[in-house]
Amino acid sequence: MIHLLWTLLNASLIISFFYLIFGFIIKGKKIFNPRIKVVSILLMVLGITQIISASKTPKNSNRITITTDYKKTNNSRIKKVLLEDNLVFDINLYVKYSVDKNEYIPIESYSFLTGLISGYNWEFKSIETQVYKTNEKATFTADGVLKWNLFGINIYSEYKTFSGIIE
Repeated sequence: MIHLLWTLLNASLIISFFYLIFGFIIKGKKIFNPRIKVVSILLMVLGITQIISASKTPKNSNRITITTDYKKTNNSRIKKVLLEDNLVFDINLYVKYSVDKNEYIPIESYSFLTGLISGYNWEFKSIETQVYKTNEKATFTADGVLKWNLFGINIYSEYKTFSGIIE
């Protein structure tokens, strides 16, 4: 439930920002209510600053290479694991395997958020998994940081560790 409230707070800030921008273009200074003029101007300045700085922010690919020692001529398989299922968003994990006869060799992994992710950023940090054979299961441990952002500014970083079985 807290994730939904955080998303609604972020959405309301974005809507307020666009209301102020378009109101300023159409009505000029009259859009600013004298009682909350300082807050409105601060919201506009923060929004404009975030839009400008968003293009300069390096993007994290959330892709981790596990093994480089494998035959590239082998077939590959991708296994999907749902790490966390929230009301608002999900954290997903894909693990790519090279299939060598009867063995599944982990090559790389990719993790990402899906759903209504306004106000969140996921940084996939590490994964531990092993080679497994057909008709067996592999265990994994994955780590990452869920960043709670308010209007693009990181407010809180939550370190998460997931363990489970890849079938």
